[in-house]
Amino acid sequence: MKLFEDKIRNDNSIAKLGENVYMFYDTNSQPKIENLRNLLNDWFDNYPEEYKNDLLNNFKNNFYNSFYELFIHELFYKLGYTLIPHPLLPNTEKKPDFLAIKENEKFYIEATTVSYLSDIEQKKENFRDKFVEELNNINSPYFWIVLKNINFKSDNFPKIKFLKSNIENSIAKINYENFSNDRNNLFSQEEIKIEDQNISIVLSLIKKSNNAINNKSNRPIGIQFQDITIKDASEDSEKIFKNLKQKASRYGELDLPLLVCLNLDFRYNIKYDVDFAFYNKNFIYSINPKLTKLSATLINNVSLGNIFNSQQHRIIINPHSLNKISIENLQLTYELNEKVINKKSIEEVLNLN
Repeated sequence: MKLFEDKIRNDNSIAKLGENVYMFYDTNSQPKIENLRNLLNDWFDNYPEEYKNDLLNNFKNNFYNSFYELFIHELFYKLGYTLIPHPLLPNTEKKPDFLAIKENEKFYIEATTVSYLSDIEQKKENFRDKFVEELNNINSPYFWIVLKNINFKSDNFPKIKFLKSNIENSIAKINYENFSNDRNNLFSQEEIKIEDQNISIVLSLIKKSNNAINNKSNRPIGIQFQDITIKDASEDSEKIFKNLKQKASRYGELDLPLLVCLNLDFRYNIKYDVDFAFYNKNFIYSINPKLTKLSATLINNVSLGNIFNSQQHRIIINPHSLNKISIENLQLTYELNEKVINKKSIEEVLNLN
């Protein structure tokens, strides 16, 4: 069984907003996508055979979490461990992601992704993405569309047919030959404003080149701007610690060490946000022991976009742990009481060059 079967692929388009991620990677013929498919297929080969079908189904429904699970399996596989997915625990019916075994050493692994957005924020972003993808069906053969502002005035999905018709009619009134193509004056061009009871939209246009016109691209949105959400640093670190605490506490008393692996959204800072979450008086330097079931934490910010680049990681040892992990056997660079002990990088272990 393969994660991505061998077949002829002819689609070289870019991903659409809201498109199923697995389907995009399974059907796209771009060379960089093919390289990623080959890498993931190689990793999938090393995954336990009896669990491959479950992982494949998870990839189709929850791609990014499954990707991180496969990444963690491959990392420890290359470090010489045998990983058994979803092992039974002595005191609960809940199951961690893996039991890692290497000679006489055993420990549990729990892997999770940490989203920068709250559930409500993510739903709003998904709502906006779905709407923008619908707007990408607008017929605009001569102009790129710049989405300068979208304001949703209600929770009701906008009337797409009405909006597209109004935007197309507004664009049709603009004379292509007389339209200024001076990019310095882009945002001084006449704006198009469309509004109904659910939404207001402000957009401007960029004149397409002759090549773009001849290519007949059916995705007219060239630029879109979104409001930047500025958050307090403590809020970001609190999300990291909350996820860590949840994963470290869900299995009750454990008979083996527990390594919790956190893959951070790209919007987190793996240095400062993690420092703020770990090295403060409420956790590692707490007078009273905290998260005693947690032995250590592996922190990544790995994604499909940076997998072939230099992979950053941090392993932070919990000095309060009741079940100490044999950190020397892991062979990876780690931190103990803010002191970094340099060993191997993930890039070296996975041979990603």
